[in-house]
Amino acid sequence: MKIHFIGIGGFGMSALAEYCIAEGHSVTGSDISLSNLLKNLIEKGANINIGHSEENLADDTDLVVYTPAIANDNPELIKAQKLKLRILKRAELLGVVVNEKKLIAVSGTHGKTTTSAMIAYTLIKSNFDPTVFVGGELVFLENSTFRTGKSNIVVVEADEYDRSFLTLKPDIVVITNIDLDHLDIYKNIEDIKSGFRMFLKNSKPNSIFVANGDDENVLDVLSDFDRNRIITFGYKKENDLYIDDCDNGNENKFQIIVNNPKNVFTSKSKFEIQLEVKGKHNALNCLASYITCMFLELKTEMYVNVIKYFPGVRRRIELKYKNSFEVYDDYAHHPVEIKATFEALKKGFNGKMITIFQPHLYSRTKDFYIQFAESLKDNDIVILTDIYPAREEPIKDVSSKLIFDEIKRKYNCEVYYVKRENIISFLNRLPVENSRIIFQGAGDITNVCENFVNALKEKKKRISENS
Repeated sequence: MKIHFIGIGGFGMSALAEYCIAEGHSVTGSDISLSNLLKNLIEKGANINIGHSEENLADDTDLVVYTPAIANDNPELIKAQKLKLRILKRAELLGVVVNEKKLIAVSGTHGKTTTSAMIAYTLIKSNFDPTVFVGGELVFLENSTFRTGKSNIVVVEADEYDRSFLTLKPDIVVITNIDLDHLDIYKNIEDIKSGFRMFLKNSKPNSIFVANGDDENVLDVLSDFDRNRIITFGYKKENDLYIDDCDNGNENKFQIIVNNPKNVFTSKSKFEIQLEVKGKHNALNCLASYITCMFLELKTEMYVNVIKYFPGVRRRIELKYKNSFEVYDDYAHHPVEIKATFEALKKGFNGKMITIFQPHLYSRTKDFYIQFAESLKDNDIVILTDIYPAREEPIKDVSSKLIFDEIKRKYNCEVYYVKRENIISFLNRLPVENSRIIFQGAGDITNVCENFVNALKEKKKRISENS
């Protein structure tokens, strides 16, 4: 087939495009800017145009796939409609590809990518040979978002945005948590929970739900379903499996307790896990991935031996530079995620914490500016820059100043507003010795981090050569 992807550069779209290339289809596509993901697709044979134009879409195209991030007046989408070509949303094509397989779908407001990656990494290293679709660049897949495997097992990140996960019919569902988000799509938390209920109802008969039992919203959603299909996990001892003795200093070492034997867990037991990745939230992600792997008949000993080498996901508390201070790149763009990152990096560290935060979306900033301020307040220095708009048009009176003013009014930390192009020069004027610097957000703040780190490495190289 000849398949055209409108907005091919996103994580989900690029993964599907790569899958289609691997299956022998001819792939074309378009996006607004060139990225490493697009360079990877071009190397694999995709024909990609930068910028959107009806000329990008050939009249003889068999299938057009589009992301919900594009506007309804996109010229390629309009042309496809006029030509009456077959058109699918990204999520619809994903459902076509994966639903007939042994499908593991990882859902939740936060932690989907890392949990999916932990499951995928463990299964790959244990020779289960899964196919993988995730929403982040995986270090162990050479920064790809996709892997094709020869087995019938597929690991998919199930995205609640635009209710995309409703196209999936999983065998195993993971629910990491349910928080208020995407209020451009959902009316309120009850509407979000309704979406998750529908997602679970769409799963295959006798499917299993691996769910965060510490989360009240998750428990509310699960109350409609047979308890025998549910395995709960968390820190609370009421869960079927829970985490104990969690040490989140320089190493993430903890005990997993099988508290309520059921399904594949035939007796009470206790064992230790050690991770390279930081944070209590990653311990939870790990426990969810462990339970999932047990349903695929992986042995506990194998899981423990493999997961301790899990290298993490790009832009998830990713250490980019270490000398007399450290620099991290982090994708967190919701107050809950920002707080989790801060706690993971602050634990056991006595130096200065500096966060450069780029808000993602005008609507999210408008809805959560009070919570953003609260999640950033314990930093020594907060640097705010302009909102990354992504798919949105500006909203009147909504800017990073909302967060800035809230921090100034309520909290005792240094806060600055700095334009994106001036961030590096501003940092160069700060005393940063014995500090952890976090570049944070889901937008192009990652490019600023990359430029800052490259400049640091170049400076270090010059000093070394001159000495």
